[in-house]
Amino acid sequence: MQHAIMEIIHQFGAFGLGLLLAGGIIGLPVPDETLLVLSGYSMDRGHMPIVGTVLAAYLGSYFGVTVSYLLGAKVGMPLLHRAAPKLRIPEKRIIQAEAGFNRYGKVVLLIGYYIPGLRQLSAFFAGVSQMPLRTFALYAYGGATIWVSLFLGAGYFLGRHFSIEEMIESFLGNPRLFEDVTSITAGILLILVLRTYWANRQVPDTQKDSLPF
Repeated sequence: MQHAIMEIIHQFGAFGLGLLLAGGIIGLPVPDETLLVLSGYSMDRGHMPIVGTVLAAYLGSYFGVTVSYLLGAKVGMPLLHRAAPKLRIPEKRIIQAEAGFNRYGKVVLLIGYYIPGLRQLSAFFAGVSQMPLRTFALYAYGGATIWVSLFLGAGYFLGRHFSIEEMIESFLGNPRLFEDVTSITAGILLILVLRTYWANRQVPDTQKDSLPF
């Protein structure tokens, strides 16, 4: 695994990084965070261009969530309705799930990148629930920008203090490390988002348009 990831970075550079990130978000078994961290390290060492790598990572993640959203919007709900009877899911549950995503989908789009599985599903269900494209783009692209910046930045700055062998051993040899880091990060973001949402409920209706939730 370690050698395969490094080979991908060295062979395909920033363009390959963007494609792999898009594929990982759509659903392919790609270690997205590992790619971002090691790409950040490569930027620090001068093996990958900073501007090109950052742009490729942003565009790759944007492309991935957009494809997932469009798939959900076009085929998601018909597929769900066809599969529901076989899975013994009542129509009422589908309606309730759609209403729930309409209410909390913005939060899910922001923090879903840090939770394995939810990263691949959040944009798809945004499309299924027919979330407006502008709303989806605002929260999905905003969440992707933060996610990419966090892990690219981690690799870039950690690369100044650790060797590549130490980083590979830490991030790939210890799967629990990523789970702990992403869980803590998602928890912090969730607290911040919920605090903003709660503050929005406390202000008068005339002031709500100025708040993000």
